[in-house]
Amino acid sequence: MLPLADGARPSPLRRGIGWGAAVIGFATLAPLASVAVPLAALLWMSKPRTNREVIAVALATGVGLWWLIQSGSLPDQFLRATVVLATSAFVVLTWRTALSFLHRALAAAAFGTVTASVMLPVLGSSWSELRWWVEFQHGTAYRDMIGVLAAIAGNSAADLNELGARLASTARLMGEFAVGLSVLQVVAGLTLAYAMYRYVATVPRGVVPARFRDLRFSEHLGWAAVLSLVIVVLPKVVSIKLAAANVLLVAGVLYGLRGAAVALFGLHMLVGSGGLLFWTFAVFVTLLILPVVVGSAILLGVIDAGVNLRGRWSAAAGR
Repeated sequence: MLPLADGARPSPLRRGIGWGAAVIGFATLAPLASVAVPLAALLWMSKPRTNREVIAVALATGVGLWWLIQSGSLPDQFLRATVVLATSAFVVLTWRTALSFLHRALAAAAFGTVTASVMLPVLGSSWSELRWWVEFQHGTAYRDMIGVLAAIAGNSAADLNELGARLASTARLMGEFAVGLSVLQVVAGLTLAYAMYRYVATVPRGVVPARFRDLRFSEHLGWAAVLSLVIVVLPKVVSIKLAAANVLLVAGVLYGLRGAAVALFGLHMLVGSGGLLFWTFAVFVTLLILPVVVGSAILLGVIDAGVNLRGRWSAAAGR
């Protein structure tokens, strides 16, 4: 787990595993260099004083500028614009408000994504073109992967055709949910950047983030999820179904994370901090039944939003 909260510090080994998992996990979602943009902005906001801060802000600024000036397709440029806009909003919210980290990150990511989306027609593009590009890029990557599998494993043509059809459907979904995925990418990037910032900065600004197992957010998100679900289900609002589906994706991921936090809270009450062997086994079992775990986490997050499971468990433990 990233060192985002005060309290007992984990061992160097666990900190190293946490940072490594966070970096590798984010690299599977978005370019790792994109984290440098919010990290540099946050460090400049805090006015670097020590040698460590000066070196960190110089490296982050250099990597961030290098990433921003790279050429790329429409999805690449859309992500860069979103990161810059979201970073600006996040720095202002961190400097001027006492909002929790998650609410700052969500507000900044939503602002950046919506603003970049509105700018698409102004720059001579559109959502449809963005969706096409995302689907094209993922489709090309998937076809290359199938070619490699055919060369290495020698799979039958029927198996490869079935796999190709499934990956083509996945590419279409990636295009349709490009905006929602952008919000999640930016939130993940801000999370990693803010963790690095609090680790490096001598006097970091902003409300100290809670531990992951204490993760909560405003219940207003539930109304956004319900409204989006209604729009997706109703047959006569096709024009805004895609936007509602993207909102529902973001809400689903957040409730899934909340459910995971509830489960982690319960496990911590039962077994304490556990050990490396226990958590390795837990991760292995989770991967084996991943669809069940994801669905259960979302359900658990929704239930916690309604009845405050962690508060009830803490009160029961106190009695």
